[in-house]
Amino acid sequence: MKKGFLVVLLFALICPVFSQKIPKVLQGIWEGKDRFVYFDNAADDKNPEFVIILKEYYGWYYDRAAEPVDYAEKEPRTRNAATHKDPEVIPFTINEIENITDAFQLSITYSKHYSNTTSFAIIDNRIYLNMYTKYATNLQNPDEQPGQATLWRGWQYSDGFIMNSQPADENISLLIMLDDKFYDVRYWQTDMDYEATTVTFKYKDDIFQVPKHLYAEGTNYSSVNGRSKKVRNTQPAFQTSNQNIIYNNDKTVLVLNGEPYLTKLTDKQTFEDLMQIIKEANARRKPDTEPIFPVKLPSFPGE
Repeated sequence: MKKGFLVVLLFALICPVFSQKIPKVLQGIWEGKDRFVYFDNAADDKNPEFVIILKEYYGWYYDRAAEPVDYAEKEPRTRNAATHKDPEVIPFTINEIENITDAFQLSITYSKHYSNTTSFAIIDNRIYLNMYTKYATNLQNPDEQPGQATLWRGWQYSDGFIMNSQPADENISLLIMLDDKFYDVRYWQTDMDYEATTVTFKYKDDIFQVPKHLYAEGTNYSSVNGRSKKVRNTQPAFQTSNQNIIYNNDKTVLVLNGEPYLTKLTDKQTFEDLMQIIKEANARRKPDTEPIFPVKLPSFPGE
């Protein structure tokens, strides 16, 4: 009986229990300044793996850096100084952020010791990093502060969907939006146990109740020291009119002064489309550089 149990346990550990479906809005080919990223649902018996095409040599060569191993059966890999014989294989999981439309978290496993979670938003076929999401509860104290305030919580900073792990951010922010101004509340890493309680943020006549802790990407962040109930060193607000603010349709996601990290190619969506993009790019030949010194043709008498 014990031996049978161990066999079943071993089978569960080495075999995926289910294949994860990638949200439809994320499926397809995405292009950024230095890479393409491709998302497609895997076969029924596999979890999805990252497909990353790097624009190497100032964009003149497209390197199939990370992809499932079986891609080489569909389209043979070209081995050269830029493209390795074997690709990086990077499994990941994708989840929606609870109660928030258009916001997701992508968790990448680099090894048994290193993993990383990136929070991002999809707005109008563009992926934005370093977003804010609307806080679920209005923590304003109406007896002390007139007007309608909205809290927007931040997540860890990310460099994007990359092939190496990123260190956990030391700080994240919470924005208090009141009329035409933002207050930026700083939270820092703490080893305290998470507490679902509030503390007081006060700057001159503006008083708000904000969460004591924020939990982001597996890390707890605090806005106060120890058992204090007041946010210290509060900073003046900045004007919303000076910010390039991007919202999703139902205004549950906010991006400040952000350029899109990736843009979806709406006219190209399949593996075959991706391979065609790579072939066309790698068939280009960069023109010869201009000579450092002017070239003078020889002259002959009588010419």
